[in-house]
Amino acid sequence: MAMMSPKQLLTTILIVFSTLSFIKLLLLTHSASSSPARPGRSAWDAGGSGNGNGTAARDGLNAKEFALLRSVVAARAPCGLLVFGLSPQLLALAAVNSGQGAATAFVTDSAEDAASARRVLAGRGPGPGSAAVHRASYPDPAGEAWALLRRARASPVCGRPTGTVRKSGCRLALTSLPREVLDARWDVVVVDGPSGAGPGEPGRMGAIYTAAALARAAGGGAVDVAVHDMNRTVERWYAREYLCEDNLVAAKGRLWHFRVAAGGPPDAFCSTAPVQIL
Repeated sequence: MAMMSPKQLLTTILIVFSTLSFIKLLLLTHSASSSPARPGRSAWDAGGSGNGNGTAARDGLNAKEFALLRSVVAARAPCGLLVFGLSPQLLALAAVNSGQGAATAFVTDSAEDAASARRVLAGRGPGPGSAAVHRASYPDPAGEAWALLRRARASPVCGRPTGTVRKSGCRLALTSLPREVLDARWDVVVVDGPSGAGPGEPGRMGAIYTAAALARAAGGGAVDVAVHDMNRTVERWYAREYLCEDNLVAAKGRLWHFRVAAGGPPDAFCSTAPVQIL
């Protein structure tokens, strides 16, 4: 029997491996197509308890970020806690902020998330403190962030608020929020919504400006403001513009923690000049 040349041997080996790979692909395709489809589970079904201890799903806080956020809330509890954004993970903060006089409010643009959160809260029954979910509309997409910031810098009404945020004439102020949100004093404000993940999706410009305005308008001590996704351009622009790098006290991953105290210039949010954006 004649021996195969090295070239013939290599060709044979390649054909064998190609055939095996093709058979494997056929088996996988057949298995996927013949397996019965499982009913979908929403994030609320999968993690309705919202303990926030594991690695978060898409765009959520990771374990270290959530630990920092949890510690910020726990240090002020029982307190007034306002959260822009809503997920099972964020809803867990309501349990952290417990005790006599605690008040937690969540703001979301998702009807589905609002309904799911209300079901979870109703299932927990009465307890110390209160938690409410509010719907909001964010009219400006993330792609308009720079144009809005440029106009806000040129508009005196977008300077540091001197009265209630509800009466602000600034385009960035979320004045359509209910009075129980805009007229309350908040000790901790979290910005992790709306999505802002793409230029066409609702951006967080208004949420960050409103958080800063509420913090500046509050009397009686410093307000802790936490902003998530600080790796993104819009969040960095607006946090530096309205929460001020001088107020940054801690950071973990994509979560930055600012402490906004009384004082500073009467007509501006920050004592330093605005960051030049090229």
